[in-house]
Amino acid sequence: MKQPSLPFYLWICLLALVLFPSLTGAQTTAAGEWTWVGGNNAFGGPCANGIPCESGQTLGNVGVYGTLGVPAAGNIPGSRSGSSTWVDSAGNLWLFGGYGIDSANTLGQLNDLWKFTPSTNEWTWMSGSSTILSSCTPITGGYEYCGLLGVYGTLGVPAAENVPAGRSEASSWIDSSGNFWLFGGTDPGSELLNDLWEYFPSSNEWAWIGGAIPPANSCTANCVPPGVYDTLGTPNAANMPAGRYGASNWTDNNGNLWLFAGLGGDYEHTGLNDLMEFVPSANEWTWIGGSDPTSQSNTGTAGVYGTLGVYAPGNIPGSRVGASYWTDSGGNFWLLGGTVILPVSGEFSVQNDLWEFSPSMNMWAWMGGQNTPSNCTTVEGQEGCNGNPGVYGTLGVPAAGNIPGARSNASTWTDKSNHLWLFGGNGFNDLWVLEPAANEWAWMGGTNPETSSQSPQPGVYGTLGVPATGNVPGGRNGAATWTDRSGDFWLFGGNNAPNDLWVYEPPASAATPAFSIAAGTYTAIQDVTITDSTANAAVYYTTDGSAPTTSSTVYSSPIAVASTETLQAVAIATNVLSSAVASAAYTINVLPPDFSIAGSTGSIAVTAGGSGTATISVSPQGGFASAVTFGCSGLPAGASCSFSPASVTPPGTVSTSVTITTSAATAQERRNGFPVLPESALAIALCGFGMRKRRRLQVLLLLALSAAGLNLLSGCGGGSSGSSTAPPVTSTVTVTATSGALSHTITISLTVN
Repeated sequence: MKQPSLPFYLWICLLALVLFPSLTGAQTTAAGEWTWVGGNNAFGGPCANGIPCESGQTLGNVGVYGTLGVPAAGNIPGSRSGSSTWVDSAGNLWLFGGYGIDSANTLGQLNDLWKFTPSTNEWTWMSGSSTILSSCTPITGGYEYCGLLGVYGTLGVPAAENVPAGRSEASSWIDSSGNFWLFGGTDPGSELLNDLWEYFPSSNEWAWIGGAIPPANSCTANCVPPGVYDTLGTPNAANMPAGRYGASNWTDNNGNLWLFAGLGGDYEHTGLNDLMEFVPSANEWTWIGGSDPTSQSNTGTAGVYGTLGVYAPGNIPGSRVGASYWTDSGGNFWLLGGTVILPVSGEFSVQNDLWEFSPSMNMWAWMGGQNTPSNCTTVEGQEGCNGNPGVYGTLGVPAAGNIPGARSNASTWTDKSNHLWLFGGNGFNDLWVLEPAANEWAWMGGTNPETSSQSPQPGVYGTLGVPATGNVPGGRNGAATWTDRSGDFWLFGGNNAPNDLWVYEPPASAATPAFSIAAGTYTAIQDVTITDSTANAAVYYTTDGSAPTTSSTVYSSPIAVASTETLQAVAIATNVLSSAVASAAYTINVLPPDFSIAGSTGSIAVTAGGSGTATISVSPQGGFASAVTFGCSGLPAGASCSFSPASVTPPGTVSTSVTITTSAATAQERRNGFPVLPESALAIALCGFGMRKRRRLQVLLLLALSAAGLNLLSGCGGGSSGSSTAPPVTSTVTVTATSGALSHTITISLTVN
């Protein structure tokens, strides 16, 4: 059999690349670039549910479900918005429901559960239904409400047949055990839910944990579960948030779940601003703050803004739905804009106010954006406020004045360096990043809506699986988002968008600035140098402990730290994110003016008549800068000392040379007197002793004394060869340095041979 030629193999390879580009798409990313990795780049098919389309209208793309529980390259959820998402410990996305298209081109509230594995770029349909047409409520010309009701089973008991009702804009969390939680949303009958569910990935089972089971048929009156609020700040097993959709939610560092605001009725009902905390281990809710919805009218509650940037017990955002939200690395919660429901009038205002909540302090702080609605109209059928436009500044450059424009239902991520990211909302496709410590926004990509008349803004898909600088998703609301284990951002679908799947690799961060002197306690002024290894980075710093921003001082020369203070610095460079904030606290205990002295040696040995030298150094402290003079004491007889120079004056360490000069007499005096005293004492003792003895003995003693005298005389003579060497003379010389009332000493051991 003839072997295929090489060109045939090449043709096969090229064909595989064309047919299966998504197999490698998820593995290819580039910093600061979007990659379209799956799904459709345009709407497909006619309008759903048999309803005729308006001119040019389509509703989305159908889902490809495959086999339940089996991953496949061709599987993909249909177009949808308002889905709930989680990320498991392996970095896989889990997606539930949303308002969208099933496998049969039916539009409604979905209850399908999907798993996406980034490493293989494959979707797996895990539970729920692939079709919802049988649950639609017919109206003239088609279907109005479609979606499956839930299977609740026994309260608190997971079961394979359990499944939540189809819904969108529900709240979702993941707890410290890796289980998923789902609360509320809006169901197929446009009823607002307050049922609480827990999903166990290990067994692929749902459990209904609390809240009300919705009625089997659509409501004809207000069917919103009112909730139970009991006592503010006190957990209670009976507590339960009111039904809602479009709430904001976070998970704290203890694995507890937090829920804020949302719309607590249909478009004619209540905007909420209640803050609730749920502790999974105790299965209890606590009403933390905001208004009790059961006591509200059918409008909204105004926010209490307080002072910009200042936490206060009375601060709280006003009623809103579809706000953007994040959790930073410090465990604080962030909230941006959304559709605010105004008090009294009940009108909607899209805003861009930025808030931070500290769970440890249980307080809010208004951090930026506008605190009043703007661009309002009262034209019949158009009541409401369009909100403030954004301030975009220079692309890629953070600035204190930058702020995204008013929006709702945007997409959010938090990266590994604690930057908070925002994409789209309200049909926009602009990309933003916030550095929480500096509280500065940077516009990172996409279209400034102030320069474009298109809504939603179109996307640029490029080539499937290939990152490119010009790629950008189209404008959308309510997309599904998550972050994988590599730190890349994922985006799927959303309102105004097909069922396209995107990945974005955030740019690298600038290197953290480094201080030349470590934080600590010092007794003198410290000159601190700041360096940064990022090319062409500008370093901004503060000395009062506040977070540095681009409005702070630009570092250019060493900083003299003369008092107790905290330096903080951040590096900013083009095409990279701002660095982490470097911080160093210095305690400066400046000593009073004084000086210290030190000698170059502790001993000098000279021959009698010779001299020796040592260096005396003077080191100032506490700003000492006066003249210092010197003197010696403890010199042996015949010795003297001198200093060159005679006095020195700081600043800085200065020195003088001390010279000690001896004479021949310095050692001779002691050497000459050394044998006299013992022999004289012997003679006197013998004489005194001999006076008491007999004459014969006296004669013998006198003879001995005479002999000793002859020896003494001969020792004094110049020619004797029997002289002995006497020991050297050692003295302790004290050198004293004096300046006014200040005086310090050192000692030198002087040996004269």
